[in-house]
This record gives sequence, C-alpha cells and structure tokens, in this order.
Amino acid sequence: MLDKIKDLPEKVAFAFGLTLILVSGSLLFLLSLLFQIGNWATWILGGIIWFIASLFIASAADKRHSRLDKKK
Repeated sequence: MLDKIKDLPEKVAFAFGLTLILVSGSLLFLLSLLFQIGNWATWILGGIIWFIASLFIASAADKRHSRLDKKK
C-alpha cells in the first residue's frame, strides 16, 4: 500500500490527504446516523482515516523536500 501512495504525484497525494481530513468528520457523522455505530467505533474509524490521510500528506511532504533539496 505504501508503494501505491509513493507513486502518486505530490499535489494529488496532498490534496487527497487534506480532503480525507476535512471530510472525515461529516463522513463519520453520516455513518453513525445510518448504521447506529457506537462512539468507540467512530473514534477507531476516525483514527484509521486520519492515519491514512497522514500517510498521504507525509508522502507529499517527503517528495517536495527531496525535490527542493535537488535544486540546491
């Protein structure tokens, strides 16, 4: 899975990670309304979503820093 994340361009990876973070709150709210899941399940799902989003953002930042270091 990490190889697929690393293969994405930096702008796409950053946009996808930021979108996941911004949309995860409303997504979890809708899931809790539709499926009547508990608070702990919501927290766990939120943590998983934020972890994956962090991977996307960290990958984009790593690519950007490596690209900027080559210019020096």
